Parts: sequence; structure tokens; C-alpha cells
Amino acid sequence: MIKSVKKIFLAVLMLLILTAVFPFEAFAGESDFEPRLSAPGRGNSYYNRTLNAFSKTGYGMPNCTAYAYGRIYEITGEAPLVKRGDASSWWFINKNNGYYEYGDEPQLGAIACWSNHVAVVEEINGDNITVSQSHWGGTYFDTDTLKAGKSRYGQKFYGFIYASASVVEKEEPVSYSYMLEIPAFEKAKPVNDGVYPVIQLDIDSGPDLIMNSRMLTNALTTV
Repeated sequence: MIKSVKKIFLAVLMLLILTAVFPFEAFAGESDFEPRLSAPGRGNSYYNRTLNAFSKTGYGMPNCTAYAYGRIYEITGEAPLVKRGDASSWWFINKNNGYYEYGDEPQLGAIACWSNHVAVVEEINGDNITVSQSHWGGTYFDTDTLKAGKSRYGQKFYGFIYASASVVEKEEPVSYSYMLEIPAFEKAKPVNDGVYPVIQLDIDSGPDLIMNSRMLTNALTTV
């Protein structure tokens, strides 16, 4: 009996060690963000005179500010607060007026600002980001993959304006509940026709994870 108790104790202890070193996590608040990697149609109201503040004043695409304005409008469904000025002034207009939070870390749907260019973050892969953009007097639409936070196009990088933060939420880890199945050991009798006793460790809300301790007992020495 003492041996069985010791083995059960060791199995529980091993589980706690494993979950501390190899935590099981899910992600809540997953976003429905869809990256734009192809050009919007000419009839897309976010990018033409129907809704776009820059297009209405004769500064429509190809133009990086007209594109960024339209893209943020498209993501959030709300007219962006930054709706004037050229690319060189967007960072300061936002900062001085307190429109949106801003910083150095990339975020989906954020406006990447350089000294004379703006683009919108569509994908994040490690240190690399993919942005969508338009170019004044040049390309109507294209995408570019580059190192986050680096100077580019011969221009200084200022930072990211989190204009889509209200829609694109950061995913936060949520811990699962853990359930440990303890097998019957020597001289220990199974409960209810061979069903082994179960110890449930409720760590947090979330789907239960069943972990069979037979995977652990092989690593345990005889006590």
C-alpha cells in the first residue's frame, strides 16, 4: 500500500514538473483579420472618392496615404482619424493629437511610418513583416516583406501607429485544465470494474487535457 501511495505521489509530482517546463496553452481572442495581398478593385469604395478622404481632394491612389487611409477604413469599418497631411507628417499628426496608440512593435493592421512613406502591416513572421502599400506617382499597389523597425526606401523609420487595435486584438494565452489518470499499481485495486481513479487539477478554464500516466510510469523507478 505504501509503495502504491509513493508511486501515485511521484506520478503527480512528475506531471507538475512537466506542466511547468512544457505548459499547454491555447489562444483566446483570435482575430478574423484577413491580410490584403492583392490590389483593391477600382470600384472598392474604401479606396475611391466614395469614402476615401484623400481621393475626394484629388490625391487618390497611387498614393501611400490614400491607400493607408482606405486600408484602415476597410479593416475597422470606421473612417480613420488621420485624414490629412502627407506621409512625412502622419506619425506626428497622430502623436500630437493622441488619435491612436503607437510604438516600436509591429501589429497586424498597424500603419508603418517612415520619414516619407506609410504602409499597412498585413503579416508578421518573426522579425519580418509584410506590408501593403501604394506609391505616389508610381505603383498603384504592391506588397513588400522587410525587417520590422528598420529604415527603408532610404528613409528613417518612425514606428507603428496602431490604428486597427480596436479590431485586431492581441491573442492572449489561456491555460488548460489538466487531468491525470493514475493506473492501478501493485496491490492497488481499480475502481468500478477496472476504471482507474482520476485526479483533476483545475489550473484555469479551458478544455480538459487527458494525460495518461502510463507515459510517466515508464520513467519512474521502482520505489
